[in-house]
Amino acid sequence: MGKGKITPDAGVRRLFVRRWSDHLRKQLSILRFTFDGVVLLYIGIPTALLLGRTYYGLWLEELPAWLSRMPLAALPAAFLIILYILGGLLLYIEAADVLFLRQRPTWLRGLMIRGALAGMLRSFGGIGACFALIAPLLVRVYGMDGSAIALVFAVTCGVKAVHLFADNLIRVAWSGWRQKALLTATMGLIACGFTFWTVTWNGLPASAFAALAVSLVLAGFLAWRRFRLRGRFDAEIREEERRKTALTGVLLSGAVDRPPKPRSRSWLFRRSGRLLRSAKPEAIIAESLFKSFFRGPEVKLYWQFTLFGCAAVYFPVYPVNLIVYAALLLLMAYWLNGHRRAFLARDLMTILPLTEDTEYRSAAPAMRLLLYPGVIALTVAFGASVHPSWWGILAAVPAGFLIARAAGSMWQLFLGGALRRRRGI
Repeated sequence: MGKGKITPDAGVRRLFVRRWSDHLRKQLSILRFTFDGVVLLYIGIPTALLLGRTYYGLWLEELPAWLSRMPLAALPAAFLIILYILGGLLLYIEAADVLFLRQRPTWLRGLMIRGALAGMLRSFGGIGACFALIAPLLVRVYGMDGSAIALVFAVTCGVKAVHLFADNLIRVAWSGWRQKALLTATMGLIACGFTFWTVTWNGLPASAFAALAVSLVLAGFLAWRRFRLRGRFDAEIREEERRKTALTGVLLSGAVDRPPKPRSRSWLFRRSGRLLRSAKPEAIIAESLFKSFFRGPEVKLYWQFTLFGCAAVYFPVYPVNLIVYAALLLLMAYWLNGHRRAFLARDLMTILPLTEDTEYRSAAPAMRLLLYPGVIALTVAFGASVHPSWWGILAAVPAGFLIARAAGSMWQLFLGGALRRRRGI
């Protein structure tokens, strides 16, 4: 072999290193462009000191009562959140590879394997950092020792490997509603299996080794299927671009709105049935406002607020959760009342012959309709925390309905100053 020739393995290795380093430089340049180094230094040093003091207290000081009483079911929930936010696979395939690498399957497969290994190592490192942060809770709340934590870490890494290859395979092989259905079903199966193992393993090494073996077999099978997939090069490129621009999307999510997808028909309220018995103008306005809200992009923030609010109400002890519940109720009512006022100020609403009395009378039914789903969910979480039985949940549903109805009737607390002066209230 001549001195200037490059073996296929060395060529794939050089190509992967160059693409990996280029991607890393792009991500670092995006972060440098977004965050000012001096400001980040002033914020980072106090934050690091505060987190270090908190971490020291979790190891050596007495734990809060609500933290020491945290149920075991919270452990797999935290692990699943970690698995989800750590991202997916980046195989470093580019559109220009259609001219060269597609004609050389060995090179393409070698590049994908190296990208998969790099993605798994990155995810495993993130899981290890998260385990290091929650190690005080694992030791002091759940009574785990070093070997037990290592076993749970290994199983978590195995489950993450399954999630990485399953997510990438589904996104490349399918599209549309089938892709969404398969992703939801896959994540649901992974969550159920991991939760069942975490709750029932009881520190047995044999159970951990069995779960790890099953995870490795599933990950190996999914990886084999992914690397042998053919005829989906365009889908692979789209998935690669989506992963490469994920950081940019996160940084710009608060500054740029995502363009809405064109839909011929809405998913909710397709028949536009009546929600209120009354046919008065204020009832029609309230129904239109409710349907517009739950068909629009704001509904995502609504359900996120409700989901995290339920967690914030469920875990603290009484009466702390009661204070949190009241604060969340006020925040939700304030936010929804702002959306109600913005809806009435739209150009389409201004051309309608609406009087101030109509706007005034439509406020209470509109606020009630908007508050019902979120307030009932928060009340159910509060009832399950205070009275952890079916009676607490069943009693919370009508209680949440009545609380939402009462809160909707008190919308005057959030009136704007101009309308408050006109009404003399």
